[in-house]
Amino acid sequence: MKKFDFKLEPLYDYRQRIEDICRKEFSAANARLDEEEVKLEKLREVYRNSSSEIDEMKEKGASMDEISLYYNYLIGLKKHIAGQEKVIVEFRGALEVKRGELHEASKNKRVVEIMKEKSFSAHMTEMNRQELKIADDMAVSRFKRGAGHEI
Repeated sequence: MKKFDFKLEPLYDYRQRIEDICRKEFSAANARLDEEEVKLEKLREVYRNSSSEIDEMKEKGASMDEISLYYNYLIGLKKHIAGQEKVIVEFRGALEVKRGELHEASKNKRVVEIMKEKSFSAHMTEMNRQELKIADDMAVSRFKRGAGHEI
C-alpha cells in the first residue's frame, strides 16, 4: 500500500507554527492585561483607604495643612488611577488585535487541514479501489485455474 503523502505539508507546518506564535502572543497579552487590572484595583484600594484616613483626620481635628496635603495626595492618586485606566483600555485594544490575529491564523490553518483531510480521503479511496482490483484479479485468476482443471 502506497504511503499517504500530502504535498502541502510544509504549508500546514508553517501555518501551525504561526498559530502557535499567535496563541502565545495572545496569552501573554491577556496575562499583561490581568496584571494591569490588578494594579488598577490596588490603586483604587489605596484611594479608598486614603479617603477614609482623611475622614478620620477630620474627626480627630487634624490641621488644615495636613488635610490639604492628603487632599493633594488624593488628587495625584486620582490622576494615577485615570492614567492606569487609559493603560488598560490600550491593553484591551491590543488584546483584541491579538485575538483577531489568532482567529485568522486558526482559520488559515483550518483551510489547509480541510485540504489535507480531503487529500487523505481521496488517497484512501484510491487505495481501496486498488485493493479491490487486486482481489478481483486474484479471484478471476483462481476461477480460471479452477475452471481449467474441470474441462
